[in-house]
Amino acid sequence: MTLRELKKEVTRSAIEATGLRLFLEQGFDEVRVEDICKAVLVHRRTFFRYFASKEDVVLSPFRRDLAEAGEYLAARPAEESVRDALRVLGDRVAARYDNDDDRESNLARLRLIDSVESLTSAYLKALVDFEYLLRDFIAAKFAERDGNRARLIGAAAVTAFRIALETWRDTDGAEPLQTMIARNLDLLIADRA
Repeated sequence: MTLRELKKEVTRSAIEATGLRLFLEQGFDEVRVEDICKAVLVHRRTFFRYFASKEDVVLSPFRRDLAEAGEYLAARPAEESVRDALRVLGDRVAARYDNDDDRESNLARLRLIDSVESLTSAYLKALVDFEYLLRDFIAAKFAERDGNRARLIGAAAVTAFRIALETWRDTDGAEPLQTMIARNLDLLIADRA
């Protein structure tokens, strides 16, 4: 990573962390983009270079996960089963959420999403995008033209991820997220898939 790329990443991370902190302290609707910019000491233009909106500050990790999931799935071996690919993907997602450094902020982020209607709507849209990504991956695995089976498995897999995240949030991360995602996937997707 070049120095310039590192500086951009530090700026993006500072905006995201400060925005989340302000949203949790003052309430999402009460915090303006200008408040975040002032706290981070960046110009409004700089904010919009990294984030499209206040909602994007909260949801950016989900968008990054979606982009990384697409790259990850595209690189999976052809002989690997759908279930195995999704379990490994679940492990990767869980590792980001359930690590010691980010665990509390991730739990707080999920609680915030659940409590703010505009965030909930944007989160659900991100889940639909995730479903489309999985549908396309699964359809390619099964060489399906209509993709009905792929649609159903993709929707079930996204539900498995979503329910695991919600349960993890609601129980304050009492059980490892990785275990919860794997268990949900195993309940929904047959071994031969």
